[in-house]
Amino acid sequence: MTRRSHWRDTVSDSLLVMLGSALAIWPAAATASEVYSEHPVVQTEAGPVQGVEHDGVNVFTAVPYAAPPVGSNRFQPPQQRTPWTGVLDATGESPACPQSEPSAIGKISVDEDCLYLNVWAPAGRADAKQPVMVWIHGSGTSGYGGSPYFSGFHLAHDNGIVFVTINYRLGLLGSLVSTSLDAPDGTHRSGDYWLLDQQAALRWVKSNIARFGGDPATVTVMGESSGGASVLALLASPRSKGLFQRAIVESEGDVEPVVRPTGLNGGDNEQMRSAPQLLSRADAQHYTHVVVLPAVGCANAKDVAACLRAAPVFAFLGPFNSYMRVENPGLLPRDPFAAFHSGHFNRVPVLIGSNAEEGHFMSALLEKSLGRRLNADDYRAFVTAYWPDPAKALELYPVDRFSSPAAAHSRLVTDLAFACPADLARRELSAFTQVYGYEFSEPDPVQKEPLPSITELPNAPYHTSEESYVFDGDEVYAPLSGRAATLSKTIRAYWASFARTGDPNGEQRPTWLQFDAHNPAILELQSDPRMSGAFAADHNCKGLEAAGLIGGKTK
Repeated sequence: MTRRSHWRDTVSDSLLVMLGSALAIWPAAATASEVYSEHPVVQTEAGPVQGVEHDGVNVFTAVPYAAPPVGSNRFQPPQQRTPWTGVLDATGESPACPQSEPSAIGKISVDEDCLYLNVWAPAGRADAKQPVMVWIHGSGTSGYGGSPYFSGFHLAHDNGIVFVTINYRLGLLGSLVSTSLDAPDGTHRSGDYWLLDQQAALRWVKSNIARFGGDPATVTVMGESSGGASVLALLASPRSKGLFQRAIVESEGDVEPVVRPTGLNGGDNEQMRSAPQLLSRADAQHYTHVVVLPAVGCANAKDVAACLRAAPVFAFLGPFNSYMRVENPGLLPRDPFAAFHSGHFNRVPVLIGSNAEEGHFMSALLEKSLGRRLNADDYRAFVTAYWPDPAKALELYPVDRFSSPAAAHSRLVTDLAFACPADLARRELSAFTQVYGYEFSEPDPVQKEPLPSITELPNAPYHTSEESYVFDGDEVYAPLSGRAATLSKTIRAYWASFARTGDPNGEQRPTWLQFDAHNPAILELQSDPRMSGAFAADHNCKGLEAAGLIGGKTK
């Protein structure tokens, strides 16, 4: 069984991606014949940028926030961009960092000049000091901030948010660890370039966003999936201090983006096992030595760093390409959950949750990759290959307890990778800061990424489902309608209020109580939002903790 490099549907209709790129800067209801009324120019610290205005929203795309990480800058912390004097056209499509397959949120790219961001801002409010939201996309080895999937138009137009999406280095180009790449003076340790990029983008926001009408003292960092994992890392990183004032974590998961080498003995059957904690530098270095250097042609190089920087981009995009979070003194000195447990993190209000049936997405994609539905042997093989202590996992989630092997797989992934880590994070964080928890549980929701037809799993609130409502768009980026539009308006109002004040409540919406470990209620996000205290029981979190499958990350 081959491990997928990411969770997104990598065989999504590429035509939709191409068409969507053309619509990225205006709402889906607009047509190409409509004319922009103005071309706003904003003076950033590096030089002026010219965007476009449409229906009350100023849009700036492909704005550079750091120098291209190419040549000698590859596998280096992001460097300051050289200022320009002329007006930079910020209306074109944002490039994507290198990735090997098209997906619903990404596109094939070998362009390392990719450290750009995009801004949507309410027009005519340059001095308004609107709250700012900075979105970090997920998928680990694919995706880009310029995807039309993540248009900030509706949050800017309807909710008065200055919305920013960013690119950051992906896969091994964003996380490779090698002692050859460490700075001789100890000022930089290799790895976690993805985190350094995200912090550089946040510093750009702090320095420049007021000129777009945003308040640099009211910044919310937010992300989904591995983007949510990035938000946890930003909370835990000492170098993030002062870069944001709130955090929203959607469906952070411990399955794909965090990997641990097992059985690294130089044989042909190397595996990557998911791990619920940071990868140690020793393990990451060993993986580089055993797997990466031979694959990119640098195993016998006299100057390994020079060889790695000279290797062609595509050499890093093979099946061994992985996104790793690695221990890094000064940058990420401890696992985020350990940081939350000890209180050593950036104590800002946090809104964090997951979706009721997260695992349907992964189960269906696994079936699509196999070309058939999962059987019981597939399920047991998957658990054995990818989960710590598979015997305990199979004991708690035996295949015969569920309607199908896919349903068993889905429930295991939902509970162990998403629901219970979210519950644990809420409990740890709430001892030190204000926390709001949620579960997106809308029955039969509109999807940006519908399940492939091969699966018998029903439509449900699975991984990525809430994004349709956060961004108010379906799979062809058209605004939602009817009941779905009403729920989108409610969710965006909760998110915007949290970004503005640190509290999601207001405007006669159903009350969202603050999470308390002694009264662990979360909001069921659905057409009729309601508080629930049954989340941990519904997802067997105590059973998973008792089995040692959840909770070790706080030690």
